[in-house]
Amino acid sequence: MTLILGHRGLSSTHLENSMTAFRAALQAGMDGFELDVQPTADGVCCVLHDDDLGRTAKAGGVLRRLRASELPPLRNGDPVPRLLDVLELDARLVNVELKGEPGWKQALAAVEAAEALDRVLFSSFEHSEVLELWASCMEARCGFLWETFEADDLDAESLDDLPAKLMLHVPLASVKKRPEFWKPYAKRLALWGMKTPAEAAGLGFEPAILITDGL
Repeated sequence: MTLILGHRGLSSTHLENSMTAFRAALQAGMDGFELDVQPTADGVCCVLHDDDLGRTAKAGGVLRRLRASELPPLRNGDPVPRLLDVLELDARLVNVELKGEPGWKQALAAVEAAEALDRVLFSSFEHSEVLELWASCMEARCGFLWETFEADDLDAESLDDLPAKLMLHVPLASVKKRPEFWKPYAKRLALWGMKTPAEAAGLGFEPAILITDGL
């Protein structure tokens, strides 16, 4: 069965990466959500996509240069979430995307502290980060992220060289171009880059995960 995750929460109708958006995703019937994490200056793993808070918070400032206690509230009034707080929500699966580097140590520590390894999937465009985390904790569920232009160039030899236990986070647009190529990897696929799950209809197979802005 395909799991449906809200991209940065239910970001089609709520402020991305906010506790309000994560709760809304679960209330809408999603299995969980995807989010972005990076550490503050004092090593607290917080949920934020951009390096700077200006786009989604009420004030700017680079996250990694601020202490957790110095973070301004988000534009919707929520505090910038800490990963530990988000993991208290009753999500079946949380896709934790590692932003920038380093940062995996703080993310892994937060997940282990929450005893949530069994319901977290780590991913990153920085594949070295993923491999370092996985080498440190073989129980962790991990996956590689690719941009569209990168995924379009992948071949079977490249994918077969990767650890079979790791997930493949691929843009839906790339999979639509070559559905037969991606079909053998269906159980490892986490597809992203869609507004609703309906956009993934007609692939001819069921991917493991769909990451979508809304329903």
